[in-house]
Amino acid sequence: MKIPRGLRDYDPEVYDKLEKIRENFVTLSRSYNVKLMEPSSLEFLETLEAKGGEEIINEIYAFKDKSGRDLGLRFDLTVGITRYICERRDIPLPIKLGAFASMWRYDEPQKGRYRWFYQWDLEVYGDKTPESYAEVLSFTYRMLKSSGVKKPIIFISDRRTVEAAIKDIAGEKFSVDLLRAIDKLGKKSEEEIVLEYEEKGYSRGLIRNVLEVSKANENSEVIKKYINPDLLKVRDLLKALNVPVNLNFKIVRGLDYYTDIVFEAYDEGSLDLGAIAGGGGYDSLPVLFGRDDLKALGVAGGVDRLLLASQLNQETEPLIYVGYVNELKSEAFKITEKLRDEGFRSDLAHKNRLNEQLSEAERNGASLVVLVLPSEFSRGILKIKEMKTRQEFEITKEDLVNQIKKFLT
Repeated sequence: MKIPRGLRDYDPEVYDKLEKIRENFVTLSRSYNVKLMEPSSLEFLETLEAKGGEEIINEIYAFKDKSGRDLGLRFDLTVGITRYICERRDIPLPIKLGAFASMWRYDEPQKGRYRWFYQWDLEVYGDKTPESYAEVLSFTYRMLKSSGVKKPIIFISDRRTVEAAIKDIAGEKFSVDLLRAIDKLGKKSEEEIVLEYEEKGYSRGLIRNVLEVSKANENSEVIKKYINPDLLKVRDLLKALNVPVNLNFKIVRGLDYYTDIVFEAYDEGSLDLGAIAGGGGYDSLPVLFGRDDLKALGVAGGVDRLLLASQLNQETEPLIYVGYVNELKSEAFKITEKLRDEGFRSDLAHKNRLNEQLSEAERNGASLVVLVLPSEFSRGILKIKEMKTRQEFEITKEDLVNQIKKFLT
């Protein structure tokens, strides 16, 4: 029996890393005063389609339920959280809401991308100053750093700036289609994009000039007169916080969705992996849910791609096994529970013979084995076996916890 294409089982080793990322997210959310929640995993199809864009609509897992209603599985967390806050007019603003949950997207599977996956998400409603953008991006940087990404870097842009620059170049020929040309960079070569747009009726020179916008910096003639002061303020705030950040006008993101400042986060040492997180301002979505007064911005990151970029596999929490001679199994069980009470990752050996117990401990990557043996135990003594060096030491039962801490440090 197999599972459907594009899905996978999270085996214990991967799930353990996923849980560490979740713990990082929860801890960080608490420090930023983010209120955690989880929106419904099922929505009316029209709610999910509100985010717009043919690409998104084609990726929704949609179906009719037994009552004939058109429903869909969530493909991100932003839509559900925004629908929730738009319904809850009683909630004081501004507010920061966060979620860590799984979702489904009928997309072409590739490295770091599955059809069922986990995402972390932070949304801010009712506050859209440069400081609120900087706070979201500071959160993003810390989230990646604490999850094991060695060199996180953030690229920021502004849809309004890029659009104004393209309008200056294209004049009456401007269309959102020209913004899409920039959005295709990274997925296609410049020549492929030029040929594609020539077939649509655009001149080669026009497309080349449009693509030049993506290479501009804040002092380039093509961009500097349109640059938004808030974008530069966000950049300067992040630099003051020692968050690595650069302007990058290649980033336009979700053309049917984002409205102003947009950003993506990468691992500087593995740029070819793609964006690990991304987001921006999206005032247009609350309007579709009846809240034209609500300013919104947010960030989300896929956990699978974060796992690929992280080094969490090098940070395994030490495991302590407890071995015993069979008549002392109950005493060994009590010692295992005591170690767990003290916060140690511990396990009671399952095999009956002592040499088999040591083999079991080694197979499972134990750092230490506490041995409960008749002669020593009758004198109030336990043995500690250090698995790496194979050395054994005697300690008193009363000093077990202190000695374990010393061994592990």
